[in-house]
Amino acid sequence: MGTIFVAYGGPGNKNAVLEFAVEQAAASEHDLLVYHVLEDEQESSQEIREEVERVVESVDPSVTYEVQFNTRSEVSDRTNISKQKRLTSAIQESDRDYEYVVMGCVERPTIEGIVHASMTEAVLEMHSTPVMLVPV
Repeated sequence: MGTIFVAYGGPGNKNAVLEFAVEQAAASEHDLLVYHVLEDEQESSQEIREEVERVVESVDPSVTYEVQFNTRSEVSDRTNISKQKRLTSAIQESDRDYEYVVMGCVERPTIEGIVHASMTEAVLEMHSTPVMLVPV
């Protein structure tokens, strides 16, 4: 039994990503690590935990999961460390070997894709962990 890393959050239907991951975990008997970046002070970690619990319970309550958060606690975190870097660091610097990463894939117009770095691209460029993309 291994662990599936779930990148939870961002634009689009993040619950569809989590639902897919829960289905995969149930089929493979893996557990889930649900990772979320708290971007602003108004976002509540308790609300996110409850949201994750509702989704897991509605899809397959037998799946074991853990929710982890990354917060921007230092001034340098808020100004110098990108979301992409925090996400890839969470995957690479963990003491766990993940079976794979599940994350949403949002199509962007060409110009926006050039100007704004993609979370998906950052994870795919790691080449260290397989990635399953869920269109959102």
